[in-house]
Amino acid sequence: MLAITPLLFSKPPLPARWAGAAAALLVLASMAPGARANVNIVFDYHYDTSSFFDDSKRKLLDAAALTFEARLTDNLTAIASDANGSFSASFFHPSDPNTTVTLNNFSVASQELRIYIGAGNLGGALGLGGPGAYSAFATTQAYLDNAASRGQPGALLEVETDFGPWGGAIGFNTTANWYFDNDIRTTESFPGFDFYSVALHEIGHVLGVGAADSWRNRITGTTFNGTAQGAGVRALTSDGGHWTVGTKGELGPNAPDAAMTPSIGAGTRKHFTSLDYGGLHDIGWQVSAVPEPATWALWGAGGLLMAGLRRRSNRRMARAV
Repeated sequence: MLAITPLLFSKPPLPARWAGAAAALLVLASMAPGARANVNIVFDYHYDTSSFFDDSKRKLLDAAALTFEARLTDNLTAIASDANGSFSASFFHPSDPNTTVTLNNFSVASQELRIYIGAGNLGGALGLGGPGAYSAFATTQAYLDNAASRGQPGALLEVETDFGPWGGAIGFNTTANWYFDNDIRTTESFPGFDFYSVALHEIGHVLGVGAADSWRNRITGTTFNGTAQGAGVRALTSDGGHWTVGTKGELGPNAPDAAMTPSIGAGTRKHFTSLDYGGLHDIGWQVSAVPEPATWALWGAGGLLMAGLRRRSNRRMARAV
């Protein structure tokens, strides 16, 4: 969740199945011609009931997706609802977050993350996002394990170290004073709140920053115990969903705030930093090195039936003061 600044980050009462979430922004690095990302982010606009997303806004979301596709090299297995089992996906309605959507006999292709997009009045929040929940019924444990992990072994451990979601949902605030950039390769002065930055932020929710069990398993109190190759040991906000306000994402005297701090101001574009990528690494994502110079950087039948109900969907609400 990314919210208007100044803000009070708060978690309102939510059904138990929708506990927790967070946000992220990433550096956009477009792939060299002909390059193919491992992770394929697919946006679905069936729940854009306000018809908020015209072509220009969809293009900005696609640009934000490229940020992650250029860096995430995980091999996500397919989930199929077929003779071997059935899979149901659940998520908050992206245009009406108080409503839950459940899609039965759901399937997702290998390498794909499906994200349902919508927009509505979110009060003081600019965006709302998080990974989806699921239930699965199958005749084999292998089907259920795949549903729970998408081929990520660490997601099957008692203390999870990896994350393999099918996707999730993102909602945007229709009442916000948005800035829609027509050329994200440049960063100029602008009024309002940068839609592109918030899109990046909410995709990060879906990827599990602040929401995945593999993130939560690293928290002691308000400290994130990351690895030396990842984010390291970092202070978090009281809800465990973000780095604390003012945390810098890089070394140096003029380092920018990390993208995973809990707010963004008007006229600001946030970049995903080394620290934020480290957080993704510590969740279990395989994060490649920054692409080479050809790129540009911006930002479970019968008695054998098994049933699995795993991974609550997550979301978090931020409000302005």
